[in-house]
Amino acid sequence: METGRPFTMQEHKSKTSKNNINLSIHVHVNGLSFYTYNAKTKKATEVIRKSFADHTPIEMLHKEILDMFKEHKLLSQTYGEVHCSVENNLATLVPKSLFEENSLRDYVQKDIALESNDFVTYDVIPSADWVPVYVPFVNVNNMLIDAFGSFTYFHAVSIWLRALGSHSQADGELVWSMYKENNHLHIALLRDKKLQFYNCFEARNPKDVAYYVLLTAKENNVSPNEVPLFLVGDIAVADAVYKELYTFVRSLNFLAPENGLSFETPRLNTHQDFCVLNLV
Repeated sequence: METGRPFTMQEHKSKTSKNNINLSIHVHVNGLSFYTYNAKTKKATEVIRKSFADHTPIEMLHKEILDMFKEHKLLSQTYGEVHCSVENNLATLVPKSLFEENSLRDYVQKDIALESNDFVTYDVIPSADWVPVYVPFVNVNNMLIDAFGSFTYFHAVSIWLRALGSHSQADGELVWSMYKENNHLHIALLRDKKLQFYNCFEARNPKDVAYYVLLTAKENNVSPNEVPLFLVGDIAVADAVYKELYTFVRSLNFLAPENGLSFETPRLNTHQDFCVLNLV
């Protein structure tokens, strides 16, 4: 995979090894998911998902995640590669033609109240005409490097949009997609495989979700009754969110990852783990 940036520390000896077992992790403010897979055979373990019962302050997020790693004995193993995707609403997309690495803070602070010590980074996606700029969870990154050595991390929006742009189902001239993670609603529009629109909204109930989806459709001249909406993330057919959306959008389609992995146990609703499964 050509996206992402390595997170390493020169003085830290890498705990990764040359074996074929890789680890993929997806982190968000309300939980995480992870699994291991054999890069040679494409055999994968079960995806473990964990939602935190109470709201976890970001400064304590790494401790919750570390406890999960200990519970599932991930720390006693070594891996060929470790990949992590992080989802939050502390991100923006910059046209590649306008992107300058020394202006990272300027891009993000237009929409986000940055602290003076906040770390801002970006993902490198050669095939895209946009650059994701975002604030990662540095405490989580530091914990991961202590646990596993060097690893590579990405913003989940990078993973989602990169996979969306090459997905065999989403191959129309106009591709409209929604990625939901708890109360964060990411909506994107691609025309001829080029990004035309992206935004992230706070949506705390089904009516909020429908409102932002319809607002996006109206502002971008998309007909909800004619253009399919491709769904990934925290949503299922039985959800109130899905039912509310179906009132206004007649073609709702879940996207499954196209990564060739076979799992030890049958996988249901693979769209819910779309980002972490595309970390292969």
